[in-house]
Amino acid sequence: MPKLDLHAFVSRGANAGELLFPHQHEDGTFVVSKTRFEDDYVRLARPAEILLWLEKGYGLRMSNPTKGIKAPSLIMPESIFRPVLI
Repeated sequence: MPKLDLHAFVSRGANAGELLFPHQHEDGTFVVSKTRFEDDYVRLARPAEILLWLEKGYGLRMSNPTKGIKAPSLIMPESIFRPVLI
């Protein structure tokens, strides 16, 4: 997966506190959406596009397969930590 410097934390449940990262789907895309419904998905081929969509208020599907969190959760933009650009 490309380095995106975006992350979030699981807020509750058995995996609380674990890191989440942008989930890259089998087709190589990342998914942003305003709702959890697949009809509303916007698939992005380039990771560089993600920040633009977060700024528009879209959530990002995130996971962490190495920690056993394989199902991508929709994380709202206010819960996603972004790189600091100077």
